[in-house]
Amino acid sequence: MSDWQTIPKYPTCFVCGDKNPIGLNMDFRGKDNIVEAEFEAQPNHCGYEGIVHGGIVSAVLDEGMGWTGYLAFGKYYLTMELKIRLRAPVKAKTKYKFRGEMVRKIGNVFIAKGALFDADGTAVAEGEGKYFITDIE
Repeated sequence: MSDWQTIPKYPTCFVCGDKNPIGLNMDFRGKDNIVEAEFEAQPNHCGYEGIVHGGIVSAVLDEGMGWTGYLAFGKYYLTMELKIRLRAPVKAKTKYKFRGEMVRKIGNVFIAKGALFDADGTAVAEGEGKYFITDIE
């Protein structure tokens, strides 16, 4: 039996929400301070034809990195700062894997990093984020 745990969905969230009709409905899972998910964008997520909009890629990285703190503290978070590096075009109808980890905690803030990998294991996008731990239920 796997020791990975399912990350809860926030219903209206664009990235993970299962009640958002225009969202990505991603399923995240976690273990220790690591979060993973699969991502496959659709053509309606593109800016240029066949290339996923950078804002969508940023949202996926932001969401995954944020969930690393949920694993550690059991509380939701708000994004304070986000740094994204787009290394290669992310293509629609192509499977990618997100992997992120919490790096450290300072008071009510945690720092996380993450990346989106193609089928060959090459990072196509990387990010770092700073998140505020909230009491949102």
